[in-house]
Amino acid sequence: MTFSLGGIGSGIDTNALVDGLMSVAKLPLTQLQARKKDIDAASTTISSFSNKLSALKTAALALTTPTGFAAMTAASSDAAVVASVTGSANAASYSVQVTALARAQKSRTDIFVDGNTALGQSGTLSLTVGTGTPKDITVTSTDTLLDIANKITSSGMRVSASIMNTGSGYRLLVQGQDSGVENAFTFGESGTTLGLSLAGSAYETAQDADLTVDGMRVTSKTNQISGVIPGLTLALTKTTTAAATVGVSGDPAQLKAKINAFVSAFNTLVTSGHGAAGFGSDKATNPVLAGDRAIRESLSRLGRLVGDAVPGASGKYTTLASVGVSLKRDGSMSFDTAKMDAALASDPSGVAKLFVTDATTGADGVMKRIMAAVDGLVLGKAAPVQARLDGLSSQSAALQKSQDRMQDRLDQYQAQLKKQFLQMDQAVSKYNALNTQAANIANINTGSKA
Repeated sequence: MTFSLGGIGSGIDTNALVDGLMSVAKLPLTQLQARKKDIDAASTTISSFSNKLSALKTAALALTTPTGFAAMTAASSDAAVVASVTGSANAASYSVQVTALARAQKSRTDIFVDGNTALGQSGTLSLTVGTGTPKDITVTSTDTLLDIANKITSSGMRVSASIMNTGSGYRLLVQGQDSGVENAFTFGESGTTLGLSLAGSAYETAQDADLTVDGMRVTSKTNQISGVIPGLTLALTKTTTAAATVGVSGDPAQLKAKINAFVSAFNTLVTSGHGAAGFGSDKATNPVLAGDRAIRESLSRLGRLVGDAVPGASGKYTTLASVGVSLKRDGSMSFDTAKMDAALASDPSGVAKLFVTDATTGADGVMKRIMAAVDGLVLGKAAPVQARLDGLSSQSAALQKSQDRMQDRLDQYQAQLKKQFLQMDQAVSKYNALNTQAANIANINTGSKA
């Protein structure tokens, strides 16, 4: 540890003098540091604003397609058939009868006394799954039933094997990992007599799901039936004694939830923008962003899209406000669900045209236009929000360089002050020493005269 002892010779506290002079000299650096702190905080705020724009785009995306806007739901009269909407589905009703479920093959060996005792058999098991290439599994005389099960499981084929204690002995069980007739498997035995190659070894054969949809037969290797009913997936859980009724209908609650999510994302963006740049009598939270152009332009551009008539819309509903989605005086958004319900009941296709692309005319709905507007605000160096971020980043970097240069000059100035005060202190110390020496000589001379 280094100690600085100033003023030993002069009696003056030179360290205090240096500190006082440095505190004055550092004032410009302190101002630079404060400015950089504001710039960095502004950059963080703009970055957060950009993220909220992206969240708005995501909320709009959920309403851009007919499927997303229609928000259909499916229901079944029987738990044996579980229906779910997984694509573009239309309102309709279907009769579904399930006569068989898809299942994987299960096979077993003969009974053996112990699963952990060497069988004394050696040879090759040839395993074929479906129409695939056979896989040879080598069995040695020291292999136990468990060893063979492990070899089958690790063969890379789509089967698994285990050992079961039946109470009267042990069997090796083999089960296919995939259901359906095309995934049935067979064993060939050469040199071994495990019983896997016998016709009766398969105690549960591979099977396809078998069902009828509106009287038309359908088979599937799995119990997940997709592509039969447009936009729906049927999950079969058991056979039915009577046909199940699967209905597809619109889900207004789900649609309104998506619109509410969009409104919430929009209002979060507006609140963030007003807080950052200031609004009305409220000042900006950061003076750097007071009246910020990028924020103002973003809110203005999006507000116009929400408030203006939607190109391609016609009839009674041509604006979002006409179906309950309107702007308030402060630029935030409100959602009148009753007004939306009435519009959907009156003209559902007309309402849809406000949100999604019109398949007939190709006119973009407002949601796609909002997504494009967000991209225009944040993507590319010329985009207002990205340009603002880049500008703040450049300012921060320039201020950091200025701070570094100023700090170097201050360090040099401090070293110079310390050197000067040390020289002064040494000079005063020498002067005091000479003065003391002269006084002592004078005292000696005075004493000799006496």
